[in-house]
Amino acid sequence: MRRALAICLLAVALTPARARAHDTLAPPGASHNWLPDEEWVNRHWIPFDEQALKLELGLEGRDLHAYLYNDHRTLAALTDDPQALADRLVAPWQGITDAHRALLRERTLRILTQGHLAQHMFFHVFHGAALHMASHELLGMDAPSYHHHREEQLSYVEIARRGGVPAERLETGMQALFELDRREGVERLESWPSEAGRMLERRNAWLDCWLQSPPPGDDPANPYGKNRFLHGAHAVGWPATAAQRRTDDLRVDRFRRALPKSCWPIPPRWSP
Repeated sequence: MRRALAICLLAVALTPARARAHDTLAPPGASHNWLPDEEWVNRHWIPFDEQALKLELGLEGRDLHAYLYNDHRTLAALTDDPQALADRLVAPWQGITDAHRALLRERTLRILTQGHLAQHMFFHVFHGAALHMASHELLGMDAPSYHHHREEQLSYVEIARRGGVPAERLETGMQALFELDRREGVERLESWPSEAGRMLERRNAWLDCWLQSPPPGDDPANPYGKNRFLHGAHAVGWPATAAQRRTDDLRVDRFRRALPKSCWPIPPRWSP
């Protein structure tokens, strides 16, 4: 499978890059990985309960992970009325103003209708981690220095070692940053409490793996950060037909099955 993965990567590398962001709210010319630069996105503040979403869509177990691994898929495609679903998901919020409810509903609708945004919110759990806020304490150096080391494909544990910081201090420091995200999201009424706790658990469960791994683009075992490999070069708006979507699904699943075993959890296969 590793040989197949290498051939796939080489083929894509030799193909002229034509892919553009498929999330419909992305600006013209944005990359496939484009995300809105907003605090709630960076801090993974999801304004509804994931379990409620899964119940609404008839998803079980790790189905959500499987479905969103192909970020050309949208959660809205699983429901007849995304607007009504957004209303139901934010309905449990009590004691908030109409304006704030409208804000949370708008964010919910974006998660439902934007495939890459949804994948990021639920499963890119370290994308946006504010390590730069405490880089001197946790890595022993400033942000430009540790970014340089990341470009050299070093893990955060290796970078901290160069800065004279024990791995234990790095781990506990990141846990504190994640707890801050959870607490502030709940206190500011921007993250549903149970979902904020779920995000904290997910981050802590995968933390050791993240700290010991090179950047996603340099880590063949990391399932994410490789959209140009998963989908191949494609025109704006692709896949648009049922046949194109089947082609895309097969390509993504071949890549998923070729992922080497590691500390990263491999997304399960999506079975409609």
